[in-house]
Amino acid sequence: MAKISILCPSFNHQRFIADHIKSVLNQSFEDFELVIVDDCSTDDNVVEINKFKDPRIKLIRHDFNRGINAAINTAFENASGKYLLLLAGDDSLELNALEIIVKELDNSGDIVLYTGLMRIDINGKKIESFNVNVKDKFEILNTIFMEQNCLWSPGMSMRKDIFAKYLYPLDNSMCLHQDTQMHVKLLLNIEPKFLDENLILYRFDNNVGNISGSFISLSRDRMETEILMDTFLNIDDINLLKKIFAKEIDKTKLEPKIEYLEFFLGNMALLSSEWYRKLWGYHTIMRSYNTKAKAEALKKEYDFEFKNYLKLINLMAEDNEVIKFRNKYKKYKKLSIALGGLSVVILVFLIIGVIL
Repeated sequence: MAKISILCPSFNHQRFIADHIKSVLNQSFEDFELVIVDDCSTDDNVVEINKFKDPRIKLIRHDFNRGINAAINTAFENASGKYLLLLAGDDSLELNALEIIVKELDNSGDIVLYTGLMRIDINGKKIESFNVNVKDKFEILNTIFMEQNCLWSPGMSMRKDIFAKYLYPLDNSMCLHQDTQMHVKLLLNIEPKFLDENLILYRFDNNVGNISGSFISLSRDRMETEILMDTFLNIDDINLLKKIFAKEIDKTKLEPKIEYLEFFLGNMALLSSEWYRKLWGYHTIMRSYNTKAKAEALKKEYDFEFKNYLKLINLMAEDNEVIKFRNKYKKYKKLSIALGGLSVVILVFLIIGVIL
């Protein structure tokens, strides 16, 4: 049984996996195991891994591509360490990373540990360092709820029993927000601890940031936001709600009550500047009002009735997708009139293009 298990999801990391493994094997702290899960790579990732014969390396291969969370789940199921550290196969450790991380975990209670990152390019050249700017857990949770993720998963560490209690099994369908959801689940229950040392070498490929990749990431972000936001519906502590949404409660004078959690969080989300978070908020309030019993309860507790519900649409951003579509539709309608007989056909194709 090792003191710490490095959980390494790896997919098509042939070019980088050797650097990853060497960075682990060269650690000053040696009581570890490296659990690599190859997620059915199509390159020679496994060939590269098998070049290393150290008994502390465990290799598990998925029989089909299952996704990053599934790979982490498999790694967890095969880990024996008291502590866990998450690190993908294209990232690496600084020489003394495990020594520092294990020492911190030994001296702490129920925490999730985050360290600083050093961004490297695809050739391993160091580019710039990153540290967590917001370190108050309530502010972090508020930022994730209202705006975006502000933490990272490479190098995040915790006791194995904490992972088992609050994270396992991870949702296999989550991709872009898979780490964000982990942060929320953990911080709703335990404290974070932050180290400023840049112990993790995080590989970043500038070529991924092209228009196509950005569009796909944006689309995936929108598709996963609703599931991510649902994670907050697991809150069962009034004081936690009051600390996370202190500013919003002061602004709206809306007091949280666990039995009306959907209604409260829906109203909080309507204050977001992000359209898809607002949309989640609107839909959540819809669910909180969708039966006679719920409507009567909201009237009694918050003096909320149907006319108030109808006014919620006014809280949606003026630059939302519906208004953008409406404006584009008007533009194309004018164009179709000017084009005459072919207007109907052209208009249909243009609208389809806007939707797609």
